[in-house]
This record gives sequence, C-alpha cells and structure tokens, in this order.
Amino acid sequence: MGRNRDRRRKRPHRPRASRADPAQSRLAGPVAPGPLTRLARYTWAAPTSLVGLVAGTLTLGTGGRVQHRRGALEFHGGFARWFANRIGFDAMTLGHVILGRDAPCLEVLRDHEQAHVRQAERWGPVFIPAYLAASILAWSRGGHYYRDNWFERDARRACGELD
Repeated sequence: MGRNRDRRRKRPHRPRASRADPAQSRLAGPVAPGPLTRLARYTWAAPTSLVGLVAGTLTLGTGGRVQHRRGALEFHGGFARWFANRIGFDAMTLGHVILGRDAPCLEVLRDHEQAHVRQAERWGPVFIPAYLAASILAWSRGGHYYRDNWFERDARRACGELD
C-alpha cells in the first residue's frame, strides 16, 4: 500500500490540455457546428423543409429563382411572389427553405428569417403546428396573430429588431 502511494507521487507531472476560458470563448463568437451536428439539425427540420421544397419547386416551375444563403435555400419570384401577395408576407421560412416576394425582400429580412431557420432546427417536425398554435394563442388572448406570436417575437429579439 505504501509503495503504490509512493509510485503515484513520483510520476512526472503532465500538464492537462488547457480549456478555453468560457468568457473568452463567448467573445470569440459562435463556434461552427460539426458535420454530425449539422446533419442532425437538417434531419430534424426535414419534414418542415420538405413543405418548403414543394413550394420552392412550384416557384422554379413558374419562373422563380433560387439562391443558397447561410445554409438555407431562398426562393423568390414566380409562385413565391404570388403566394406572398395572396397571404400577405414578404418572406416566410419553412425549415431550411425561405420563400420571398423578391430578392431585395430576402436581403432585408435575411437575419429575421434565419432566426426562424434556427427555430425549425430546434422544434423539428412540430414547428409548423407549434407556430400555428402560438398564433391562435396570441389571438385568443386579444393580441395580434402575427406580431404577438411567440416565434415572431423570438425572431425579432434574435436579430435585434425592436419588439
């Protein structure tokens, strides 16, 4: 027993790998997720993205365009413009797909819509039902179905818009 204790004391000291100070890592900015994390996020949001891809396919088939920005496909023109005019929006996020009235609208609203992409990654297949439920809840409490929707308020906070 005494020998083991002596042996432990005589081992050379090996410094452990230093860990970054949490305060410093926050200042350095967000760390990009690894490939497995990205795959999990895309997979979890896939049912919602599939709805968006159907609308995106209709957009391309009716003369619209697509661009890839920050991990999302942005469709504009064609069906997306018609749908935006019909429903009354400038941009709408469905998973990793963003539908916009036109390219300038997508440019202006990109940060806000990217906040919705992050929400879809968190909520996965229940994002659309949860969003609709939040609209109904806001309306039933006397609020506005859009402005007072929790998802919209969260997106406005995430991109620094005034609430």
